Amino acid sequence: MNEPQTKQFALFGVLKCSTPVGESMSDDETGQAMDGNVPAYASALVFLGIWGLVLAGLNMFSMAHPTYHVSWGGLLTFETTNAAFGEAKDGFHFEILGDTIFIAACVGLIALGTRVVNERNNVANWAKGLLINDTWPALNDPSLGGGQRTMAAWCLLLGLAFYLYFGILHQGWIDVGVYSVTIALMASGFALNHASRVPPGDDKID
Repeated sequence: MNEPQTKQFALFGVLKCSTPVGESMSDDETGQAMDGNVPAYASALVFLGIWGLVLAGLNMFSMAHPTYHVSWGGLLTFETTNAAFGEAKDGFHFEILGDTIFIAACVGLIALGTRVVNERNNVANWAKGLLINDTWPALNDPSLGGGQRTMAAWCLLLGLAFYLYFGILHQGWIDVGVYSVTIALMASGFALNHASRVPPGDDKID
């Protein structure tokens, strides 16, 4: 195949850059990406499904929030059917309709995401790649991907640690304030990680 046919050109505003077709957004030296060649939306579906199942379990055992209990039916219908937040329950509480539908939806997200993962990669390799990749070593080694990747790794780690800390110690799993800080850190981490892998553009600006 000719060289022009193996290049894919993309314009980002006034920045012009080129990457070989099919090449992953990873360093040429390591060839490792955060999740291989799996589409980002597939990973997001799996994460959202697992996260939803965890929240459903915590909510049923009255551990999702210290002062109120979540009705998934009311939350997902914007309180059209019933109130989304009620008083905290003592012990185990299961809402047959709301909890069943929510859990089924989470399982569906996981099934859809893992199907896409299996089409592109092996689930075991994908899961392993979340821990063993070229992002986490940049926590203490900026030379691996520059300052952007080091900042990305720290933002991701701090975001996850912040959410787990307030969730475990203060039952803040569904607290809006905890979400706002966690999302800001995680989003910054993903954005910086992606930016650290963008190939350099051409010298000339068309």
